[in-house]
Amino acid sequence: MVSDLLRAQLEHMRDDLRAEIAAATAHPESGHGYGTHQADDGTIAFEQAADIAVRRNAERILYEVERALTRMEEGRYGLCRACGKAIDPARLQALPYARYCLDCANRKQGS
Repeated sequence: MVSDLLRAQLEHMRDDLRAEIAAATAHPESGHGYGTHQADDGTIAFEQAADIAVRRNAERILYEVERALTRMEEGRYGLCRACGKAIDPARLQALPYARYCLDCANRKQGS
């Protein structure tokens, strides 16, 4: 049984992430051009690397959110992919795109 609130939360996350990725893709250089001072160049390169990392993280989370919405449509949302048991509703509130129950997630991280 899927909560309309969780579906709305996932859809909102999806829309926000898509907008964030689109903005980062439209301005990949974040308005920076290489300067004439080495320290400026280093700062700009660091900011560009940070921007890329943020965009990649947003893309990864977007993938997870879209998969969760697909599981909702298929009636598999809220079931652990490893053991098949229901994922604790509190975990889904905190991480609505969770694929694993807490026990299985902990085991996966430990391996």
